[in-house]
Amino acid sequence: MRYAFSWITCPAPAPTCHTGGDIACAVEAQGAVRLLIGDVMGHGARAAQTAAEVTRAFRALAGGPAQCPPPHVIATRLHEFVADRDCGEEFVTALVVCVPTDDATAAEIVCCGHPRPLRLRDGCVTLLDAVPPSPPLGLFDLAGAQPQTEPLPASPGDSLLLYTDGVTDARNPAGRLYPLAERAAALSSDGWPLLQALRADLLRFTEGNFRDDATLMHLRFTRATARQDAPEDGRGGPQALSFVRN
Repeated sequence: MRYAFSWITCPAPAPTCHTGGDIACAVEAQGAVRLLIGDVMGHGARAAQTAAEVTRAFRALAGGPAQCPPPHVIATRLHEFVADRDCGEEFVTALVVCVPTDDATAAEIVCCGHPRPLRLRDGCVTLLDAVPPSPPLGLFDLAGAQPQTEPLPASPGDSLLLYTDGVTDARNPAGRLYPLAERAAALSSDGWPLLQALRADLLRFTEGNFRDDATLMHLRFTRATARQDAPEDGRGGPQALSFVRN
């Protein structure tokens, strides 16, 4: 399947909130690209360290030379990593997405307690609430449940918006929550890159007052064949990683 991918993050101001818990990662490996978006419980140096370690663990699992396991196996191993690291006192919400590079295999997703994606199709935005949630990483054993890999309900021409709850929990000075689905639908038809437009819109809406990191991923199913790389870590500002594949 052809795709293009980018992410962007809006860091919370340091005086307002100790940041560091958001995760955004993409790995190209044998036959597919694998994406991870996540959010570590809490803030500060501990959350930042956990986010960095989970990212490294995901890269090792998803980018090794051997055939990569399916998303639910990756999620289970990440759960074991989080649980062993913190004795069950810390958890991480996450989405793991696998997009094969051939047209014969369907894209897949597993949801571990994370906000489910929005699908953009023909100017309409739909919450993918049919994707069943599993417990967050680190809490599988307490909940007695295991993650499930599901087909990703997207077709050529669609795009998916993945995000952390720092986006949907952001409020304006009057206390209104940021209407992500509504704004994504409006801004996707303006002709500007969607993530940059959403970031600017979110900053205007909140007047720059964030209590949490706000991370967005945009996965576009496209016919593009070129490849472009940009800085990988957007935590310091409006940077993004983008690439497209056949």
